[in-house]
Amino acid sequence: MSDKSDKLRALKVRYARSAGKHRISKDSSQHVIAHYRVRLEEPPPPGSPASRSIRIVYLGEDAHGRALEVMAVERDSGELLVIHAMLLREKYRKRYDEVPR
Repeated sequence: MSDKSDKLRALKVRYARSAGKHRISKDSSQHVIAHYRVRLEEPPPPGSPASRSIRIVYLGEDAHGRALEVMAVERDSGELLVIHAMLLREKYRKRYDEVPR
């Protein structure tokens, strides 16, 4: 078992309604978080409701081999709140492809 998988087990992961907008399952999102190829941190968009929270972006494949992007914020309680999940967009493609499988 990888260190990333162990860390995911220790984290409590919750899902905002917005995380299901693109019909990516919770299982697929959790798989990407546990087995990501790339992890980035991004500032929140200006004027967003949780404007002080850094976005953690996980790029990786789900168990079906689909390249996904999963975005979360870490709550004060230490839990991870997934706020976005969708098929990998062109915006992240270069970073994703730069890292070997």
